[in-house]
Amino acid sequence: MRERWQTVRAVAMGPHGMVASEHPLATLTGVDILRHGGTAADAAVAVNAMLAVTTPYACGLGGDFFSLYFDASSGEISFLNGAGRSGSRATLENLSRLGHQAVPLRGPLSVSVPGCVAAWQMLLERFGSRMLSQLIGAANGWAEEGVPCTPLLIQMIEEWRGTIDDPEWHRIWAPGGRLPQLGEMVRQADLAETFRMIAADGAEAFYQGFIGKKIGQHMEALGSFVTMDDFASHTGEWGEPSATTYRGYTVYETPPPTQGVAVLLGLNLLEAFELEGLSFHSVEHLHLLAEVAKLAYADRDRWLADPSLEHVPVKRLIDKTYADARRTFFDPKQAQPFGRWGSPNGDTTGFVIADPMGNVISAIQSLYNSFGSGIVVPGTGVTLHNRGSYFSTDRAHPNHLAPRKRPFHTLIASIVTKDDQPVMGFATMGADGQAQFHLQVLTNVLDYGMNIQEAIERPRFLVGRSTLSEPNDTLRLEGRIDRRVVDQLAGMGHNVEIVDNWYHRVGHAHGVMKLVDVWMGGADPRAEGLALGF
Repeated sequence: MRERWQTVRAVAMGPHGMVASEHPLATLTGVDILRHGGTAADAAVAVNAMLAVTTPYACGLGGDFFSLYFDASSGEISFLNGAGRSGSRATLENLSRLGHQAVPLRGPLSVSVPGCVAAWQMLLERFGSRMLSQLIGAANGWAEEGVPCTPLLIQMIEEWRGTIDDPEWHRIWAPGGRLPQLGEMVRQADLAETFRMIAADGAEAFYQGFIGKKIGQHMEALGSFVTMDDFASHTGEWGEPSATTYRGYTVYETPPPTQGVAVLLGLNLLEAFELEGLSFHSVEHLHLLAEVAKLAYADRDRWLADPSLEHVPVKRLIDKTYADARRTFFDPKQAQPFGRWGSPNGDTTGFVIADPMGNVISAIQSLYNSFGSGIVVPGTGVTLHNRGSYFSTDRAHPNHLAPRKRPFHTLIASIVTKDDQPVMGFATMGADGQAQFHLQVLTNVLDYGMNIQEAIERPRFLVGRSTLSEPNDTLRLEGRIDRRVVDQLAGMGHNVEIVDNWYHRVGHAHGVMKLVDVWMGGADPRAEGLALGF
């Protein structure tokens, strides 16, 4: 029998609908849309627009967007690929000519076309019942009037103001070098004007209209690979999610160019083990999960890229027989070395919504690193993401830099079904670590029977380095994990590091799950979010 465990936050419940997001104002905005008859798609756009105002370090109009959408009327799950492409000048030759051996982490060369605004419009055209102008109105108002500055926003501004040198960023977020005070109303007048233009003319205003031209001109002036024509020609895509079965459930994840395949391979690897027979967060349990993550990430790092331009063997990677072969590399007594690894230092926001009609959306939206490229385009309030920095400069790697190519994305979102009905939706920030956090929270629910709030609150781990100078097999464990277990893991060869009890780099997770007739919602105490049902 599983031990009783008291959550820091009570699990949210609602028989009609549920919204779980990174900020209370965003969650309240989404609930308001649902209560007035809007769909999960309508609420998702309204929530995301509000998050662009309240959590500008994590997401915004200058980033990319992915989602899975369960449509109750058809019973189908659709994948929306809202990733932008690299600029038409993005060649390895041009990068080298500028004196770079790798794509810079910040600055104009790290920018690819942002796909978020186009994705909003596509989502509404297919599953919405409201006009885009109606749904971004609340965000427009809060940007104009100001939102109260939170501890996390202050922390992020303080952390990055010494690194970011863009004068427009400093004008908005640290004028005169001053940090905003807790509770101070932070106004974003230029962003409000951008919202008004999009409300009037739709996504076209952002890509082909005044905003797109202004961003394109600024990028060209800074020497970016992205041009106005690249903005004008942007398109998103609808597609099919990737999926596998796991203990009677079907788990759907966003496919390439995202890393959802790593979650599915990890679940296939775990399915041969009786997790419920292992004491939760025992040394055997944590060792198994960490080693499975290493195996899944090795394949992720070798193969994932833009499938429209490169061969990505998705079917092979999520085939059960492939997992059988990969499982032979697991040693139950000894930690194995880990291969290539990225960095978990990223910023993103995940949100999940269930509406009274039975529709569910799991969405993820990001600027990649905190405040993205560090570039705010003057007169727009738009912070551009730095997703292009994830391109490889190895010509033999499928994710190598090339013109008009989508970079590999760490962003993922998940929906779980049983008997063809949704029982769970989940998303979390966490950069490279997101697939590990999906594995941990999904198995908390599906193997250990936790409700969504407990599954999110339980201590998490992160395997992999956070800076290039660290060993790439570092295993970070939240301080709430039993020290005797930590010592045993170290004895098995794990390079253990104890971090904070509520470590922000193991994700800000949000999710919903259906239990009998009630939606339950969970929000992560590691952040400032809220789950609210009705």
